[in-house]
Amino acid sequence: MNTYIAFYRRQKIQVTANTAYEAELKAAAQFKAKKSYDVSVMLVALGDREITHSTCELP
Repeated sequence: MNTYIAFYRRQKIQVTANTAYEAELKAAAQFKAKKSYDVSVMLVALGDREITHSTCELP
């Protein structure tokens, strides 16, 4: 299972799921969002390995 952080209307929760889409659906249900595509998810951990996102790699 992977760990994701989900964002919706300035709220943030942590969700575990196998895919980003599954995490989006779980988070949308918890947020009670009308549309699941309004929820943004970011990968935090891939299995046991933590993932760090960096903006210095952007052009």
